[in-house]
Amino acid sequence: MKETNIYKEIFRLAVRLTGLFFLCIGLKDLVVQTFMVFAQARGTPLINIVTNFLPVAFTLTVAFWLLRGNWLIRMAYPEAGKILQPMLPAIQPSEPQTATATAPKLSDMEIAEQKLAALVGKKEGLPA
Repeated sequence: MKETNIYKEIFRLAVRLTGLFFLCIGLKDLVVQTFMVFAQARGTPLINIVTNFLPVAFTLTVAFWLLRGNWLIRMAYPEAGKILQPMLPAIQPSEPQTATATAPKLSDMEIAEQKLAALVGKKEGLPA
């Protein structure tokens, strides 16, 4: 088995275990909220009942999303053939650059003198 497949399977297992954790928490909260609603059944407005069950619904939604986990795993480990190509076209030079090839080769000392002259402001042809 390839190394990337091992990491992919470990990641898949971690995502599903996290989904099971959220499922357990959601089911526990569902039982607790159900008993609380039945204990306070008289005089409880509907908005309070809905407000009590919204966190439970969110937790269970996250749990089922993580248990499936396909989208998350595909985002983390895309298939090799399905990796998106860059949106910009590849830049291809129209003609090779020959300007550097035709320039006369200077020695290191001449290059250093030109750089020093540019820094000092010395003009070529003038005595020092």
